[in-house]
Amino acid sequence: MSRREQIYNWLITGLQQPTDLLSKIFYYDKRDNEFFSILVTDYFMFDEEMNISKGVTSSYTIQNLETLIDRIRRIEEKDFTIISLPRFGNLTNVADTNFISNQAHSFLILNSINIENATIWEIEESLMITINLKNDLENKKPWWKVWK
Repeated sequence: MSRREQIYNWLITGLQQPTDLLSKIFYYDKRDNEFFSILVTDYFMFDEEMNISKGVTSSYTIQNLETLIDRIRRIEEKDFTIISLPRFGNLTNVADTNFISNQAHSFLILNSINIENATIWEIEESLMITINLKNDLENKKPWWKVWK
């Protein structure tokens, strides 16, 4: 599968996310020319200062962890170079498939994205995050702040 097909498939997957399901959020980083997604559990790994909270372990590489921290900070600061993909839900009939394809094409054009040069952020194949909420008394980040 070509990079173009991979990015297009990634876009379709992101656009088809249910509007009420926020376990994984899809973005495009204009600065890095890279598509990426963030899991809701990624937010719970950090305290208010974006340090890894006590009781949290992750199999992210140091480089991917630094990228994740940078992007979460930029998202929270509403950095204009981070663009959230819209969500249209899981559409299944032919007309809906055409609609999603048109939305993917429109997203690329509206944001001046050349998928020939863009990449998809690659993270570890078997990513594991462990969050020990019971013993993590110092993590004062409210759970609801993720969706604020």
